[in-house]
Amino acid sequence: MKKVNQHGTLKKDTSETICIKNFDINLSKGFINWFIGFVEGQENTFIVNRRYLRFEINCLLKNQEIIYYIKRRLGFGEIRKLKFLDNVLIEFSVQDNIIDLLKLIKIFNGNLRSTIKNRYFQVFYKKLEKKLKNSEFFNFLPSFDNNIKNIALSNSWLLGYIDSRALFFSRWHKSKKLKNGKEIYLCCIFWDLNQEILLKLKNLFNTPCKIEEKQKWNLFFF
Repeated sequence: MKKVNQHGTLKKDTSETICIKNFDINLSKGFINWFIGFVEGQENTFIVNRRYLRFEINCLLKNQEIIYYIKRRLGFGEIRKLKFLDNVLIEFSVQDNIIDLLKLIKIFNGNLRSTIKNRYFQVFYKKLEKKLKNSEFFNFLPSFDNNIKNIALSNSWLLGYIDSRALFFSRWHKSKKLKNGKEIYLCCIFWDLNQEILLKLKNLFNTPCKIEEKQKWNLFFF
């Protein structure tokens, strides 16, 4: 087996590429499901153009511990700060390293919950497949799995999606039922461009709450 350097290009002698097959042995199913949920709450994650393919996720600087936690658990990727409008974001990305891109394929292939996100992932997969066509890395690329998993409460996917795309808050309302004349409402809001996920959550919680459209966003209150 041949060795690869930090950019994913081949060197001679030794067997370092075995890490592609075995890198996730130390990653718990809990983390993997949480990570996939977090990614599915992001907007543009699987980026493809003529020159490269790139995976990226980001959050506000005040929540940067999430991005550092992801990098620490995965053991690869780059982190940078950038300005977007009036906000400072922190971004985790993988672009040129073939081995790390293959590791991401192994995580997401057949494990996404959104058909829209899965279509973007398929374009990402096909770009990498074409890039590896005449490479010794091609044998490490699994067959594309078009399976869409169900959202369930039995794993940590929903926790990751909540960390990425939900807000909890409380409100006081006047009430004639209580002595102090007030009662508190605990609320949760999911907002997403992808209404498919919100509809699945609505069915999961079996709630009559409606999905509302505010500007370009879909909001789900309960």
